[in-house]
Amino acid sequence: MMNYKEKKAYQEWLTYCDQVRASTPITDKVRNETASAKAARLRKLNSDPVAFAKWYFPHYIDSEFAWFHKKIFRQVDADPNIFGIFELPREHAKSVLVNVMIPMRLYAMGELTGMVVASQNESKAKTLLSDIQAEFQHNQRWINDYGELARMGDWRDGAFSTTDGMGFWAFGRGQSPRGIRKAALRPNYAVIDDIDDKVIVRNQKRVREIVTWILEDLYGALSIKGSRLVVAGNRIHKHSILAHLVGDLEHGDPKREGIVHIKVYAIEHPKTHKKADAHNGGVPAWKRYTIDMLTQKMKKMGYISARREYFHEHHEEDFIFKRKWIQFVKPLPINRYDNIIVYCDPSFKSTDKSDYKAIIAVGRKGKYLDILSTWVRQATTSAMVNHFYDLYDDLESHARYYMEANFLQDLILDEFEEVGVERDYQLPIRADKRKKPNKEVRIENLTPLFERGIIRISEKIRKSPDFETFKTQLLGFPFGKDDAPDALEGAVYFLQRGGRKGKFKARMGKYRTSNSRKL
Repeated sequence: MMNYKEKKAYQEWLTYCDQVRASTPITDKVRNETASAKAARLRKLNSDPVAFAKWYFPHYIDSEFAWFHKKIFRQVDADPNIFGIFELPREHAKSVLVNVMIPMRLYAMGELTGMVVASQNESKAKTLLSDIQAEFQHNQRWINDYGELARMGDWRDGAFSTTDGMGFWAFGRGQSPRGIRKAALRPNYAVIDDIDDKVIVRNQKRVREIVTWILEDLYGALSIKGSRLVVAGNRIHKHSILAHLVGDLEHGDPKREGIVHIKVYAIEHPKTHKKADAHNGGVPAWKRYTIDMLTQKMKKMGYISARREYFHEHHEEDFIFKRKWIQFVKPLPINRYDNIIVYCDPSFKSTDKSDYKAIIAVGRKGKYLDILSTWVRQATTSAMVNHFYDLYDDLESHARYYMEANFLQDLILDEFEEVGVERDYQLPIRADKRKKPNKEVRIENLTPLFERGIIRISEKIRKSPDFETFKTQLLGFPFGKDDAPDALEGAVYFLQRGGRKGKFKARMGKYRTSNSRKL
């Protein structure tokens, strides 16, 4: 028995099937053509994806195809083993292109052996699958050219097949597609359509699990003889599933080797297709829309939502720390601060592809805590240690220098020592030996200090890339990386405990190298 929601979805599908049937009439010329004329017409249609789409799918087309639609057609045509990732804005026909037009043309050319559709959940994947089943069963032009492909199975059950043994399946993310086939035919075309949502991107462990599922379970279920994998969506988060698949999570990161990547912005430069805005000569990427249509829609959506949906930009939301609490101030001369703490939160791995390393310098003047310097990067331990020494060169004994004790003792003391030998002095770094409470609680306890304007930021670092990363982590807390807020908490902890303003001599000579090191 179908529930109300299922009945409504099925009735809507039946109504859509009627629309498909009514929109694809057969002309007398086509109905009465000879076998040779029909074969010539089909060869011509199959050789031109745009002409193919216009003939079979007039119910989808109310505008000319854009440059990126044509490019996607060409790329999928050219490579029977394509791993294509297509980032298109909302309402730019990505689903109909990859879920209907491309696979049906592959079928017509004899290049399809089966198809898999994957999406956020099983229900959405089934809905996407229903579109292509409607075409096979009710598109009059298709039936005239390729025959009555009677239904076997139903999209509501997550799978159907054609009378010639072609299988079509729908899967929600994480569901097992292992072993799917119809007789001897394994699918050789898979579509991953809008796999991300706002919930999963907050759980990076789950995101990585789904990336593995795509690369192993889903891609592995396709035919070894040659398979096309197509990912379509827009980048709703800088660390989304789609972003992980492309590989360029951070600025400068290389893309995944072997992929075909096309990224489209709703408003673009007319020649380069790079991101642009209406006020600096930008034009719609697809002439289906005018610049006024796009700008009006974006204004109503709001800046953050519009940049996410139409430009693939992720702007962190104010979850706990609010953007309005971030206050800038002209910093005092270094010697006028009561105390300065420099605190480092290093990641465990000594590579430039792991978690962020963060070094934050904070000065106290009366009740105020001024963030004077931020260094927040995915960098090597060597780069972090050298920056720590550079800060000492600037601040010297005006500041105290801290790092969590277990890091300092077990991982990177040797690197501090080696750099100290090169610079002819040893950094007077101290160990934070606290038994720390829950990290989220510690960081969240900073919120009243921001809200009351006690924590302020130096105007000098306002436009630095490191501060932008710091701000992203702060405003995104607790759903993203938190190395920078954690380092800030360490600095504030020691400043709030009212340590005296001291003069510290640089620690000279070599540290001990035994397992019983003391700090």
